[in-house]
Amino acid sequence: MKSLLKLFPLLCLILLSGCVVKNVGTTVEHTFKGDYYLNSGKYEEGRASFAREVQENPESALAHYYYGRFLLQGNDYKQALEHLKKARDLDPGNADYHFWSGVAFGGLNDVKNEEASYTEALQIDNDHLQSLIYLGHIHLQRKQYQKALDLYSQALDIWPDSPAALYNRALILHQLGRSPEERRALLEYVTRYPSGEMARKATDYLNILGDFSFRNHQLGVRTLTIEKIWFESFSAELDSSSYASLNLIGKIFTNFDRGKLQIVVYQKSNKEMARNKAINIKNYLTDEFSAIEPKQIGISWFAEPHKLTIKKKSLTIDESVSFFVTAK
Repeated sequence: MKSLLKLFPLLCLILLSGCVVKNVGTTVEHTFKGDYYLNSGKYEEGRASFAREVQENPESALAHYYYGRFLLQGNDYKQALEHLKKARDLDPGNADYHFWSGVAFGGLNDVKNEEASYTEALQIDNDHLQSLIYLGHIHLQRKQYQKALDLYSQALDIWPDSPAALYNRALILHQLGRSPEERRALLEYVTRYPSGEMARKATDYLNILGDFSFRNHQLGVRTLTIEKIWFESFSAELDSSSYASLNLIGKIFTNFDRGKLQIVVYQKSNKEMARNKAINIKNYLTDEFSAIEPKQIGISWFAEPHKLTIKKKSLTIDESVSFFVTAK
């Protein structure tokens, strides 16, 4: 699992908190208390509490399960595995116990038993979401792309918004050379999750494929992913679909203590159109955000395509709007 975490730092979804345990078959009190400590982030308290529980109730599968979960939170994989296996042995029909045993095996770099645990969980519950995703990660790491794709697709049938399955599906389609499907998969991911490192990466790959529905913009130290700025057909008037993106830029820029927001518009063979688009964007921002003065926004326009480089690949966009912040 450590190696998988390196490959997928944001998407492995080690759900050490907030996991809903199904069919635990024991006391409501233990379930409520365990979930409370996990969901509230009170891991040390939970660990101490369930250390006592396993002493007082050594035959309670749920007590061992929760204690194992808190030990996992502290990266104590070896001891966590002992208690998770105990929970599994006491209640072998619980898919969650098999899954979390797999997580512990992964922490110990025992991929063989990790894989076996996820497989056992799926034999109990073939819709066990986390096991589908983690087993997909294992096959992806092995470059067994079709197997991984099938698992992620099954996971998406259960939870269409799974960020791990959405993003990794796009990675696999890229490896398989299925560019049209890759583009749709990347677009689906960034539409659902338009912020964060993976959104920025997905947008870069989208742009490389010739899709500029989303763009990355550098605002100070922050890279912002927003939807393309749209205009009315054959016009410099802003389309209402662009308001959300511009509002986000405005909100972020109002938090800057200094600097000047630069708006650069490219419009192939039409300098006047480019100029009017730049003016309309500036006017929108100053009208919507009273804290932004006109002198804080600079505009530029060019009657030529926008040429840029992403991941060493040269790209050209006939119509483009870029935002960045300068010192003055």
